[in-house]
Amino acid sequence: MKQRYAVLPSSSGKSSRHTKVGWEPLHMKPGAQVTMPGQNQGAIDAARHAAEIIATEGKPQGNLDAAHAAFGTLKSITDQYPGEPELIRVAVCGAVRLAAAGRASHDIDAVRCAYTFLGDLVTRLPADPLPRRAFAEASVDLISAEARVSGLSGALDVYGNLSALGDAHRDDSDFAGIQAKAAANLVALSLESGSRGDARRALADLAGLEAAQPSIAMVRQQHARGVFNRLAHAAHQDPPGDARAALDTLIAAVHRAPDHCELLDLAAEGAFTLVTALGSRGHLTAAHDAYDALGALSRLPDIGPGALGRLADAAFNLITDLCHSDNLPAAQLIYDELTAMSVANDDDPAIRLAQAKAAANLALTLRQANEDAAASIIAEDLQALLLGHPDDQELYQIAAFLDAASD
Repeated sequence: MKQRYAVLPSSSGKSSRHTKVGWEPLHMKPGAQVTMPGQNQGAIDAARHAAEIIATEGKPQGNLDAAHAAFGTLKSITDQYPGEPELIRVAVCGAVRLAAAGRASHDIDAVRCAYTFLGDLVTRLPADPLPRRAFAEASVDLISAEARVSGLSGALDVYGNLSALGDAHRDDSDFAGIQAKAAANLVALSLESGSRGDARRALADLAGLEAAQPSIAMVRQQHARGVFNRLAHAAHQDPPGDARAALDTLIAAVHRAPDHCELLDLAAEGAFTLVTALGSRGHLTAAHDAYDALGALSRLPDIGPGALGRLADAAFNLITDLCHSDNLPAAQLIYDELTAMSVANDDDPAIRLAQAKAAANLALTLRQANEDAAASIIAEDLQALLLGHPDDQELYQIAAFLDAASD
């Protein structure tokens, strides 16, 4: 089973369009004074035009060479008028767009170009939060790109620069949220590269960021996402206790911030991942414990339909694994819980489908075990579902499959 990681970003075709930016740089004599802000409307308009070209040509069907050229123009304008705040804003916007386009089209040079430009702006304007936060977003893009192209070491270098800047601006909560996103991505990238130590350090950074900014939802969510990435890896490769420890961390985060719905979704997805991965590995007791934890999450107040659907899917997966291990009494108990859930949520097609698939698997396994009477009762459940929802084609196909397999 392929592992799922939650990696967030902050293929491009070439078009035949070539857009020229109408801008001629100002050749300043040595000692010439910089024009005061607000007096450079022509340069601002040219910069905006260049930024628009980057946005247009940076799309999947755009011409990234044209975006590169427009960004060169944008940099030249910014260098000519370093004291114009509106130019700084437009340049930052253009750089962020170029970094995003480079990430989407796997053009690491574009991402590096934007990252370097924004880093220079941060050095030149250390008190301005706009280029600082844009540099953080570009760092998120570059970390993923460097990991893909030059390996984890390149990603770690970028992350180190980002962390150092974060240490110098601990009061910038927006920056902390972006830094947390980078750290959560780094957890997944490190584990994919086999570097557990770097993953642990990134998780420690996330814990520190949340401790310093406990009220910032973005930081909390990214910390949870980093823990989820650790859980997803552990569920497929590590002892069950390691994965369960990560799930307990997610559940604790839910109880600390019960109104943060994204945390609940991550915890539910984490529990589902444990049920599925541990069950397929034969760790059925640990999988059952994770299923119980998912059930507890699904009973929390104001729960959305997603957690219930995940519980139904987890029940089906666990029933299947229990059938494979010939633990039919335990499979029957989980099936009864799934049936009750399906009855209580009869209008939810996903839960109905989970019950139908579980009924087919359990009925076939019972027949193979010469438990014909019990198998017939389960088959009748499937027929009842079909009678209640005669237009549900998926139910019809499952019932037909069971009939054919039973002949």
